Amino acid sequence: MSIPLNTYSHTASTSITNLSDARLWVSSFPRPTGFSPYAWSTTKRIALEVWKCYFFNRAFDRTVNFMHPSFYAMIRTPEGSPLLVERSIRGLSSQNK
Repeated sequence: MSIPLNTYSHTASTSITNLSDARLWVSSFPRPTGFSPYAWSTTKRIALEVWKCYFFNRAFDRTVNFMHPSFYAMIRTPEGSPLLVERSIRGLSSQNK
């Protein structure tokens, strides 16, 4: 299953303009209590994959189930716009609203 990009977000301006900025953004989130270093590293890697899709204007080709709320903050711009169409993420609409 692919999750489409949020086309509204893609046309809005953001302070993150390249993958290097996205890495800094994702790295700025502290590891939540109870997350192993491996699980947190994997979560950040998936968030960076979303950002890569954003910059290359392609759908995100993975299934994303509800993860830690920090993950969803990572895949939003600092201005608050989501990179993916959130209604396509299983479990997000019922858990994160």
